[in-house]
Amino acid sequence: MWLTAFDDLDDPRDAALRLAQGAGLAWLDGGLEHGREGRFSFVGSEPCEIVESAADDADALAALDRLHTPRDAAVPSPLAASDVPYWVGHITYDAARRVHASPPHDVPLVRFARYDAWYAFDHRERRAYLVGDDAQACERLRARLAKEPVRHTEYVTGKVAVTSTERHRAAVRAALALIREGELYEINLARRYRARFGGHALGLFLQLRSLSPVPLGYFVDGGDHAILGRSMERFLRLDREHGVLTTSPIKGTIARGGDDPHEAAELASDPKERAEHAMVVDLMRNDLSRVCEVGSVQIAELMAVVPFAGLSHLVSTVQGRVAPDLSLRRLMAETFPPGSVTGAPKERVLRAIEELEQFERGVYTGCMGFVDRAGGCSFAVAIRTAIVAAGHVTYFAGGGIVADSDPQREADETDLKAKIFLRALAQTL
Repeated sequence: MWLTAFDDLDDPRDAALRLAQGAGLAWLDGGLEHGREGRFSFVGSEPCEIVESAADDADALAALDRLHTPRDAAVPSPLAASDVPYWVGHITYDAARRVHASPPHDVPLVRFARYDAWYAFDHRERRAYLVGDDAQACERLRARLAKEPVRHTEYVTGKVAVTSTERHRAAVRAALALIREGELYEINLARRYRARFGGHALGLFLQLRSLSPVPLGYFVDGGDHAILGRSMERFLRLDREHGVLTTSPIKGTIARGGDDPHEAAELASDPKERAEHAMVVDLMRNDLSRVCEVGSVQIAELMAVVPFAGLSHLVSTVQGRVAPDLSLRRLMAETFPPGSVTGAPKERVLRAIEELEQFERGVYTGCMGFVDRAGGCSFAVAIRTAIVAAGHVTYFAGGGIVADSDPQREADETDLKAKIFLRALAQTL
């Protein structure tokens, strides 16, 4: 791997606007507002290889077997091989278990693109680098970064059509009946927000970015679609060198009016939110135990209150040790879709979600992120994520339902989670 200092640009946003002149812009957008997760940002364009599943693929996860990696060992500081993306992409909610008879048409079930060079920005040290396969790849990227930035990123949107409050309340009531009957313990239900969209998807991403700083931002231009992610939730982080698998589920939400310790205490002590979160932690421990060494799965942190833009969430961290030969395909087959955005027991919940929501989730509550140069991976849960495709923008917001959930409160929570998206739609850059 080649790495060199790059002092010409000290802002990932500027790099993205310059590389947007070409095809296939990818931007993994970090930031230190919320700790170590977002230390680095990476921006690239002009992918040299693409792997994706076919629309009628009966085993979409088989595409993951084609994601070869160099398994780099020694990498120049400050980056480690596990920090640097090799493949960037997404796995849709429907990919692992074909819940719907027909797959979503907006995006491939699985899609990854390989970039031979990246603009990398270290938010802690405020330093920029070019990193890639070799010096030639980095020089090609340097030439693209010398271009003038895109000057106009305007977009226009139509009226937002949203799953009605009454329909969502009815779905919650039906879910509560299943919980009372003992079929479910917890289920995540969402509402869909959809509007006509014209113009630059990157412009909408920049608005979302300004309104919602997160450590796991994600923008990928896939040609006929774009994915705009502002996730704060870690699905999986596989450190291949040390054999450590980590997940950090989020469950439990409260509106944030500032740095008010009373709000944090209210969330941390809410019986409904704690019950909802505890069940998800148990589910994720169970999912990780499918691929981790026996007895190695442990809770590293339990129910920390973490503030984000406009909201605070309960976050836990679960870790375990994995075998060196664990494949990405098996890892996803055993743990996907993420438990925090499905429920328990997972198989029954997946069927219930299909019955009660009656729409395809697509990327929403799947995952997005990268396979690194060491053969590990870093994926966020695809929440707070918009899809621009076929002249429309689509967004989802949901929440977990447990025995003492209130239908109106659950509907209100989805509106709270969609607030930043709706604000971004109403603005242009």
